Amino acid sequence: MRSRSASCWPLWSLWVSPALARGAHLQSKAFELGLRPVSHLIDTPDFFSVVVAFLAGVVGIVSLTEARGSALLGVFISVTTIPAASDIAVSVAFADWHQAWGSLLQLLLNVVVLIVVGVLTLRLQRRLWRRATRHATAEPQS
Repeated sequence: MRSRSASCWPLWSLWVSPALARGAHLQSKAFELGLRPVSHLIDTPDFFSVVVAFLAGVVGIVSLTEARGSALLGVFISVTTIPAASDIAVSVAFADWHQAWGSLLQLLLNVVVLIVVGVLTLRLQRRLWRRATRHATAEPQS
């Protein structure tokens, strides 16, 4: 049985790694000056953030229900959650609270959109499957 501390290690390592890099002065001068274009994409949720999460939710649920391989599902879920979670950790390690807040909003937005779109996709699939079943079992008219 895994201990609670062992299961929390991946979460701690998200923060510890950037903190160690900062403590050892391994970050670039540009990063220290606040030039973080990739982080800026992550910590400023916009319309395209919703589009990416929407597509990830649809593709994830369809691949899950169609038994099309869980690797694709993992990729789409990872695209929407890991960058935001990582940026939160890096922002906290560098005490950039504004950026951490933006990344947290991005992560919450992605998770909420994934859940809502997943539920709506499942409902639509159920409705389409019922319609197809009814149509297939209906007796042909003469």
